[in-house]
Amino acid sequence: MPRIYKRKLGSREYRNYTEARLEEALTQIVDGKLTIRGASQLYNISYGTLYNKYKGTHVKKPGAQPVFSESEEEALLKSAAKCADWGYPLTILDLRFLAKAFLDRQGRVVSKFTNNLPGVEWVYSLLRRHKGEYSQRVSSNIKKARANVSHESIHAYFNNLTTVVKDLPASNIFNYDETNMSDDPGKKQGIYRRGVKYPEKIINFSKSATTVMVCGSADGVILPPYVIYKSAHLYDTWKEEGPRGAPCCGKTCCSQGSRFNRTSSGWIDSITFRDWFRTSFLPHAKALPGRKVLIGDNLSSHMDDDVLNECEKNNIDFVCLVPYSTHLCQPLDVAFFRPMKSAWRNVLTNWKMQNPRLSTVPKDTFPRLLQKALKKIDSVQAKPNSPFANVTEGVKRNLMSAFKATGIFPLSREQVLKRLPIVENSDPTNEVESCLTDYLREQRYGGQLVGSRRRTRLNVEPGASVSTANAVDTQAPERDAHDLNASNMDQGNLPSNNVEEVPRDLVPIDEATESENPVSETQEDLEVGRFVLVKFYSRRGKKTYKYVCRITCMDPLLVEGFKSMGNKKDFRLVRDDISEIEETDILSYLSRPRTFASKDNVECVQFNFDVNILELP
Repeated sequence: MPRIYKRKLGSREYRNYTEARLEEALTQIVDGKLTIRGASQLYNISYGTLYNKYKGTHVKKPGAQPVFSESEEEALLKSAAKCADWGYPLTILDLRFLAKAFLDRQGRVVSKFTNNLPGVEWVYSLLRRHKGEYSQRVSSNIKKARANVSHESIHAYFNNLTTVVKDLPASNIFNYDETNMSDDPGKKQGIYRRGVKYPEKIINFSKSATTVMVCGSADGVILPPYVIYKSAHLYDTWKEEGPRGAPCCGKTCCSQGSRFNRTSSGWIDSITFRDWFRTSFLPHAKALPGRKVLIGDNLSSHMDDDVLNECEKNNIDFVCLVPYSTHLCQPLDVAFFRPMKSAWRNVLTNWKMQNPRLSTVPKDTFPRLLQKALKKIDSVQAKPNSPFANVTEGVKRNLMSAFKATGIFPLSREQVLKRLPIVENSDPTNEVESCLTDYLREQRYGGQLVGSRRRTRLNVEPGASVSTANAVDTQAPERDAHDLNASNMDQGNLPSNNVEEVPRDLVPIDEATESENPVSETQEDLEVGRFVLVKFYSRRGKKTYKYVCRITCMDPLLVEGFKSMGNKKDFRLVRDDISEIEETDILSYLSRPRTFASKDNVECVQFNFDVNILELP
C-alpha cells in the first residue's frame, strides 16, 4: 500500500465534499426544502451518497475500515503523548508494539498485521488522521537532574519570588547569564544529487568559543555584553567596534559600551563576575530609583561575598533559581539565547565565506561580529499574532517574551507549571493507566533508591600493595542502602519512626524474635526457594525496614519481595520486585509457609506465626 494514495486519472472521485457541506445538504432534505436530486445538484454531492446518508445505509467510511475505533486510536495516542510529557517519547516502533500489546490483551487477531504487529504505514496513516492534535517532533535531550524539577520546588520558588518582586516595575527586574559563542557555524541543508552518501560543505571551523555575559530587564532593556576571552593578556584591538548603543542600553550609565576581560580557561570565575557586577550592572542599577532584583543561577562563581555586600548596600535583591531549572525558569535560556545563537551562526557563516583562508575568528574581529548579530536580532519583525507584536525592536520583544514565559513578569507560576508533567492521576477514561503513570514517575524522578558502599580508608604502608583479602578485612560490614522497588514504597513521605540497627553477630535472635520468626540454627538453609526476613535501608541509611522475601538466585544473591495483606501472617507476591542483597542483610530464616492463590491468580503465602516485619505504608 502506498504511503499516500494517488487517484488514477478518470477514476471515480470519493468524498469530494466536507462534513459541513454534507450536513447542510441533509438538513435541507430533512426539512423538505430540497429534494435529494436538487440537493445533489446544488451541493455537488452524488445522488447515491445523499440517498444512502438520508436512509441511514452505507454509513461507514469509504475504503478499508480501520482496525481500531476512534476512541481506541485516541487512547493509544494519548498514551504516547503522556509518555512524551514525562520525558520518554515513544518512537514509531514503540507505538507499533503498544498497539500489538493492546490487541493481544483483548484476544483480537488482525489478519492484515503480521503477528498482530502493525506496520509502519499504519502509524503514518494514524498520525495523518489525527494530525490536528499529534505529530512527530525532534526531541532535545535533557539530563535527569533537570527532569527532577518538581511541582513542589517550583511552588516554593514562586512563593519566595512573589514577596521579592511585589510592586516592582519591569525595569527593575534583571536576569543575567553567560553563554558561549562558538566558532562552528553549524549544519545547514543544501541541494545535492540524490544518492549522495556524504554531503559536505567546505568551510573552516574550530571547537573554540568565547564567553559572553548577557543581562537584560523585564521591560526589554539589554545591557552591553561583557566578553571574556581565553588568554593570559588583553590587547587594545580586541575591544574595538564592539556593541555600543542600540540595540543595547545607550544611556549615560552604559555609554562606555561593552566591556572585555580574559581568563586562562575562557570561562567566567568569581573575579570576572565581580568585575562585571561592579563595572557593567551596578552603574545601570544605580541610575534606577527604588529596589532592584537580580535573578541568576546558583553557580559557585556567582556566589561572591563582595557582590552580596554590594547588593545590600545598593538595595539590590540577589535571587537564585531552582537548581537545574534554567531551562524552565531562566528568561535568557528560555527565549533569548536561541535567536541570539541563530543570528550569530548566520553572521559567522557569511564572514567565513568572505574569509575562506582563516580557520578561526580572530579576537579583534569578534566584537564587530557580535555587534552585527545583535543588530540582526533587533531587525527581525514580529509575527502578527505574537503577544508583543506592537514592539518593533526584536531584542526588546524577545526579552519581554522571555520574562513572561518564565512567569517572572507578569508574575504567573502557571507559565512554568504547565511545562511539567501532571503527577496526579486524572479520569482513567481520558488518561493512561495508573501503572504507566507510576512507571513514568519512577523513570523521571527515580523510584529505586540505590546506594553505594561506604568507603573505608585502608591502612597500608607507603609503597606496599594490597590484596582482596586486605580490602575485605577493612571494609564496612554493611551497605549504606539497598534497592527498594517502587512497588514496595509509596511516593509520599517515609515513616517517622526509626528502627535501631543491632549488629547481627552480637544479638542473633532475641526471645521476642524467636517466638515470632522461627529460624534455622545453621547457615546451610540458605538455598533457592527459602523464605527469609531481609532488612533494607532508606535513602540516607538512617532508617531500616524489614520485608519477607524468597531467595531466587544464589550468585548473586537475589530475592523477590512479598507484601503483607493486612496482617503479619498472610503475604502477597509483588511481581518484578527483585533485589540483590548480601548475606549479612538476612535477619532470620523463616519456616516454609503454606501457599495459595488470590482471586487475581497471584501467589500468596501464609505463615503459622506473626512475622516481625516493618514495611513502608
